[in-house]
Amino acid sequence: MQKLISAGMIALLLVAGSCRKVWEDHYDEALANLPGYNLFEYIQSDPDLAIFTGMLEATGYDSFLSASQSYTVWAPTDQALSGISLNGEEQVLEIVRNHIARGNLGTSGIDSRAVKMINGKNITFEREASGFKFGRMTILEANIITRNGQVHVLDGYVPYKSNILEFINRMEALDSLENFLNSQNRWIFDTLNSIEIGFDTAANVIYDSAFIFSNLVLNKLGALGTEDSIYTALLPDNNAWVEAYGRAQSYFNIPEVFGGSARQRMKIQWAIIQDMVFREVVTDPGLFNYLVSTSRNLFLSPADLFVNAQPYELSNGIAYITTLMPFADTASWFKTIRVEAEDPFGRDNTNSNIYNRTGLGSGLDISDESYIVVDPTGTSNIAQPGVRFSIPNTLSATYNIYCVFVPAYIVDPTNMLANRADFQLTYVSTTAGRTRRHTFTPENSVTDPSGLTKMFIGQFDFEFANVLDEDYREAAVKLQVTNDVTIEEENAGLFSRTMRIDCIILEPAIE
Repeated sequence: MQKLISAGMIALLLVAGSCRKVWEDHYDEALANLPGYNLFEYIQSDPDLAIFTGMLEATGYDSFLSASQSYTVWAPTDQALSGISLNGEEQVLEIVRNHIARGNLGTSGIDSRAVKMINGKNITFEREASGFKFGRMTILEANIITRNGQVHVLDGYVPYKSNILEFINRMEALDSLENFLNSQNRWIFDTLNSIEIGFDTAANVIYDSAFIFSNLVLNKLGALGTEDSIYTALLPDNNAWVEAYGRAQSYFNIPEVFGGSARQRMKIQWAIIQDMVFREVVTDPGLFNYLVSTSRNLFLSPADLFVNAQPYELSNGIAYITTLMPFADTASWFKTIRVEAEDPFGRDNTNSNIYNRTGLGSGLDISDESYIVVDPTGTSNIAQPGVRFSIPNTLSATYNIYCVFVPAYIVDPTNMLANRADFQLTYVSTTAGRTRRHTFTPENSVTDPSGLTKMFIGQFDFEFANVLDEDYREAAVKLQVTNDVTIEEENAGLFSRTMRIDCIILEPAIE
């Protein structure tokens, strides 16, 4: 049933009020004779909506709802708003914007629908056995038609829910996190939408400029300030932040030539937060066998991450404030580095040709199902075949270094010849970025011809971190793998000078 009110009835409404009941959901959408009053005029005329009327006037939304554009208003009664002071400007504005949507939305055909309000929040408009609900509040009167939209009268108001980014900015306990995130806000010049309007005296183009807001960290971490994606976020409070910063600091000793202390701070802070966001809604961590952060790190036994955390239900997910940084170093920033041999980034070779090969169908556990063949081109013991790999994102920490070799029988079941290799590491040795070389002498440098060989090259303590990003793209750390088999040994059928390499692995050395 549709509620239509003539202009003459408005005066009567001011005196007598209106009868509250749940209206029927069947009404005629196609009525052509719209009333002569707009949304604000109707709301103002209803004595049971006096407080909401005052809120509209205090925030300027009386004019907004008097315009020709179409809106739907879910108007809370005076009884519902009895505890709200009109002097609280921020709260009043939040309530107003949380109860207005663009468009003409009646109850016809409604089962359950998320309605986007003018503040961007999504609130559920749904049918239940007892009637209609909006944000779990009961609709007392529905489908009140005006010239520019509809009004539904509520028995309560829908509390404003912050999204995760708003929550971070409002909680004093999260000041450290808030300051870091806000420091990454940028306005970026939008070339496509900026218009050339002339030239200055130096013949430079003058633009009617457009800019795009961006946050360099949130672009990687997740759209925590939007309502269209759902997240679970683990947010370190100020004490947890300080503890984590102190713990991560030693891993990011960055040479001055590569950004020094300023870049070190950035990398430490990113390390703290890089795994704090998950796309799943985690209301009960004990129900999950694992979680994967938006930075693609895998965490087993996720319940352990939430032990010291307090949950808050927000408009785009759940935030947990944690008083203790839950991530172990080796589970988050100090992780195993794996360089696939077939990746050409920063790779070069000497006295050899490089061929990519697949390990599919071999029965060997070859990472990414690919490896390379290092085929010698030299014909003397001086011209030994070798390949050098760039090792990105090493931290100022200790690693155990391995090279994984593939046996020759992967292509020839009768070939059971082993390889022998030596290794040389190039690393950053000074704050000015100079490098040195370290030669390893493994205890066993001979491969196993009957299967994959994960050869332990040695342990190395890097004094400086060599992390890559948009500004620093070249890895200064490199590992040279050289075949150490002589021509005479190969001719005698003792070893092979052709190497097959799966990957290079740097594993964190844990004391």
